[in-house]
Amino acid sequence: MAEVMDTNGSMQAEAPPPIPPDNTPMAVKQEPVQNSSMTPAEVFRSQSKTPAPPQREQREKKESLKKREATGTGSTSAATTSLGKRKAHATHAYPSPQRYNVPPPRPQDYEAPRPDMMQEHEPNRFLVPKTHRELYKPMDLAENKRGYRYQRAIADQLFAHKQYYRSTSPAPHNARMSFEDADRYMHFTTNALMATNEKGWRMARANTCAREGTLYYEIKVHRGVPESGPDPQANGPQPFVRFGFARREAPLDSPVGFDGYSYGVTDIRCEPMHRSRPSKLYQAKKPTKSKAKTLQQTAPVYVTLSPEDQNVKEGDVIGLEIQLPSLALHQKIVTGVYNPAVDIDDGFTQANAPPVPVPDEAPLDVIRDRIPVAYKGNTYFEILDHVATRPMEVYADRTTNLSTLSTSTSAAAVGKDAIKAAPNPNHEQPALRTLPHSAIRIYKNGQLLGTAFENLLAFLPPASQPSKAQGARDGAFDDGLTGYFPAVSCFFGGIVEMNFGDLESFWAPPEHIEQRYEAVRKARAHGGSGEARWMPGRQGRGVGERYREQVAEDVVFDLVDEVDFFMQDGGVGGVVGSGGFGDGNGGG
Repeated sequence: MAEVMDTNGSMQAEAPPPIPPDNTPMAVKQEPVQNSSMTPAEVFRSQSKTPAPPQREQREKKESLKKREATGTGSTSAATTSLGKRKAHATHAYPSPQRYNVPPPRPQDYEAPRPDMMQEHEPNRFLVPKTHRELYKPMDLAENKRGYRYQRAIADQLFAHKQYYRSTSPAPHNARMSFEDADRYMHFTTNALMATNEKGWRMARANTCAREGTLYYEIKVHRGVPESGPDPQANGPQPFVRFGFARREAPLDSPVGFDGYSYGVTDIRCEPMHRSRPSKLYQAKKPTKSKAKTLQQTAPVYVTLSPEDQNVKEGDVIGLEIQLPSLALHQKIVTGVYNPAVDIDDGFTQANAPPVPVPDEAPLDVIRDRIPVAYKGNTYFEILDHVATRPMEVYADRTTNLSTLSTSTSAAAVGKDAIKAAPNPNHEQPALRTLPHSAIRIYKNGQLLGTAFENLLAFLPPASQPSKAQGARDGAFDDGLTGYFPAVSCFFGGIVEMNFGDLESFWAPPEHIEQRYEAVRKARAHGGSGEARWMPGRQGRGVGERYREQVAEDVVFDLVDEVDFFMQDGGVGGVVGSGGFGDGNGGG
């Protein structure tokens, strides 16, 4: 109780405030609100019950991502990346790259890309036999995963209209294995030319792709099948390797030749492998004009390997050569206008010259939808990668028998996804159209063993497509890196080394490859330039030459994109970014 001072100056206790009268009837206050017919025990149980939770709103059932990818019904507006929704500023009536809502470059984005960080294998180091070289695991990289692909980027003030970013690459600047385009368990030497893996089958692809012409590279086995041959008394898993060519859709946690997106060769028995089905090397058939002869030569003539060539052993050098027709012929096939009666050659009018453009045909557009993202101190272009399509999954299924498609009644050959015919240049499914004048040949220690594959599957869009469920826009766009990449796979410690010919020498090249490099060396010795090395048509050359072309193409594509956006922004006197943002406030 508080004290207050009265008028006489003495302290008096303050009276408490009055309590308002309770007008509630006594019957209401004393009697419980219960049914008079209930017993006391029932009353107690009813009072102790937990109140029922509020009714939740029924959730809308949505299809899984895998089903949306297969059906193509996914919403493009809901696709997310590491920067949120992939939403472009504006759409254009003509093929053009998209610009995204990205923040302005940071000061460190203008710096050269940092060298790749490598970590030793623990607890035991990975050492190459009979050498002092060590293999490391790349760290802190944006790895290519299903549906997404990453490429190094750098900010440049000269490219203001394309949001300042252009392509770049860290050292070494030559054809090599790609750290980003490899399974996370793969280990490499610092020059990215040797690879290994301590687990089951894993794969790594090179940073250079074959798109047209003839390209050659070599591999050397450092740990695999012993020189004396396979050990039948060995206990536990043994090291093995595979090698070949793979497209971007091929999974990295499987060997080369696992599905329809890659063609491989095994070290055991030296067998070609495609769709996880082994075959044999054979002698390529020469084209003939007589239909009768063609029918008589439909069955391939298989090669009988000598005992020393039946396995790819440690120390052996294997050469792989891929031959592809020109992109002009390739484009006719994927667009459905190929006519075998008219298009009788591979598109190269001269054996040692690039294809001649046809005035009546539209040029092949290269459209690159890329968004710059920052990851662990580096800047990357995030790209929606190509994904497997349903026709290709049915094609690679174990129950699909291409020789009995017309009479097959298996689960993989019925329904709307049925394959009605074996792959051919005029197949109803673009993904199952093949390329005439294409082949993969295998050499061992400089000698031709045979042809492993012919009539490779086409890869230009729409044969290859990104997932629309992840945000890809409608249209078949080639980004310039669609093709067949040199690829290797390792199993439980197998070690393989690649040679792409960047040093203008191979370990054991065939005669026609050696003649090519000898001519180049003579031209340079007499003061010649690199003009003789530029796209020599169907003439064979090393993958290292194609890498330099690929870098030059990347530079040209960056310049073309900058000019394209410059014109969209109003050209001379326009505002940077106004064509993409639509507000005229700039878009750096």
